[in-house]
Amino acid sequence: MVWRDRFPKNVKPAYNELLEFFQPNIRELFLAFDKEMRNRFKVDNKYHRYSNVDGWKYGFGHGYGCELLVVAVQSDCFHVLSVSVKDEASLAEAIDKAQKLYDSGFEERYAAICEKRRASQIERSKKRVERETLQIAKIMETVDASKFNKFVWCKKVSRKDLERLYQSDAKGMLDETLLDDIGYTFYTRCKQSKEAWACMRKGEIICHHCHAVLAARNKFNMPVTCTCGYSYTYREYRRSCCAANMPSGRATPIFHQFIEKWQGGRTSAQKMMLIDWLIHEFHVTLMSNSRGRSVCMNLIDGSQKQIKELIEKLAYK
Repeated sequence: MVWRDRFPKNVKPAYNELLEFFQPNIRELFLAFDKEMRNRFKVDNKYHRYSNVDGWKYGFGHGYGCELLVVAVQSDCFHVLSVSVKDEASLAEAIDKAQKLYDSGFEERYAAICEKRRASQIERSKKRVERETLQIAKIMETVDASKFNKFVWCKKVSRKDLERLYQSDAKGMLDETLLDDIGYTFYTRCKQSKEAWACMRKGEIICHHCHAVLAARNKFNMPVTCTCGYSYTYREYRRSCCAANMPSGRATPIFHQFIEKWQGGRTSAQKMMLIDWLIHEFHVTLMSNSRGRSVCMNLIDGSQKQIKELIEKLAYK
């Protein structure tokens, strides 16, 4: 079947469907080509688009704005840089052409694009800050500055306290006071974040001083004033939540499970097992090598490097 007919414009193929379309020998050649692109040129195969002539095509690059080359799929081969790859010789020819194209200034073009984007982002940020500064100045004329956008997020757990807890447990003299303090700190931070994000998804915010739920009249600019006298803007409330690194994101199920389990913990042994379970989950996320900030930083005080060292130390105790 013709590739374009098998996957028309409204049916975007998954990567495994692309591989399954190829004949076995062509599939192996494509996988070798794909691997060479990643390892030699550090370009990704994820910039797909549809062509009326070739159907779905695959761009290899650092982004749509900086592609090294494009692969078109055919029934008995794949086409790249005017080469129909059907065997080892044509594969080598295609890679050689890719090398020449790469050496002709590909990384320099990418650096120029990045610099242009960076300059554009700086300019946009500058204009945004100027605009928001004027908005805040206007708001400050109508609210009490001492009670405007004053946020109080639950604290994180100290690394030293966490290590002391594990040391006491290892010695058979579990510090129950420290256990309760650490567990409750984890619990309150997870709970506050869960409640805050649940409200924000509905366009609401929770007053940090009397805990009333407030409807944000305008999600971004206009202040909402609580009956206790404190005022907030939805935009700054959300930004503050993110800046405080409150528990959220891909590890949200872990945080929610801890809330439920901590409420059911009765004995010191149960509580210690629950904290140990949480540390284990943190260790799993560290071992996964996921990109971005580690979820450990949502609950433990310190830099990512400091927390990683502690988690790995505790995991092997």
